[in-house]
Amino acid sequence: MKLLAGVIYPERCVVCGRVLPAGEDNSICQGCTSKAELVKSPFCMKCGKPLLGDGEFCMDCMKKETSFICGRAVFVYNKYMKKSIEGFKYYGRTGYAKFYANKMFEAYGRWIESISPDALIPVHIKRMMDRGYNQAGIIADILGELTGIQVIHNLLVRRKDTVPQKELTDRERKDNLYKAFETVKQTRELYQNVKCVIIIDDIYTTGSTIEECSYVLKCAHIESIYFLCTCIGKGY
Repeated sequence: MKLLAGVIYPERCVVCGRVLPAGEDNSICQGCTSKAELVKSPFCMKCGKPLLGDGEFCMDCMKKETSFICGRAVFVYNKYMKKSIEGFKYYGRTGYAKFYANKMFEAYGRWIESISPDALIPVHIKRMMDRGYNQAGIIADILGELTGIQVIHNLLVRRKDTVPQKELTDRERKDNLYKAFETVKQTRELYQNVKCVIIIDDIYTTGSTIEECSYVLKCAHIESIYFLCTCIGKGY
């Protein structure tokens, strides 16, 4: 049955997108194994970016205070993982989420356990009606099954669409995300016992989105906030 399903709905390599042989359990083809570059030590103890030299923190984290305590990511956001994430976000390859979540659990299962969060909170997208799914939400659901931690989808919501952060200045990033997120009062009232959370997202680049989400959750009296992402840029 599994072999037949593989023929009708072929599995694709999460890096290059090529169809994998039917019945193969792997989510990545042999040629792409080394292209999915894992984040390894040394990395920033605050945001988790790989560091190019000695020190505990990247330049970004040394310059600013954050509303979150710290965060981690699994893969370096190189050109191969950029293609993978684009396929996941924009071309309906939602099956990639299982690979991402499994790798998150494999790399940071003990870290998650040490934090003992009350909930996982996926970053919300306002364009979900157009796309048909929230990519962070799918990852969070699978990770929630692996860890036994509840996922709250409608606590943190995006009020407005924003432009991509990477090409903006620091000032423009703040303006772009100003009041972009809010907490839903009714949901917060249902989960008053939630005091520690891990925000789940696909990419951490400038960190502005995670910070804005963290700030909004702090304002909702959530005391301890962490984050976990699939990919992250390199630190300096």
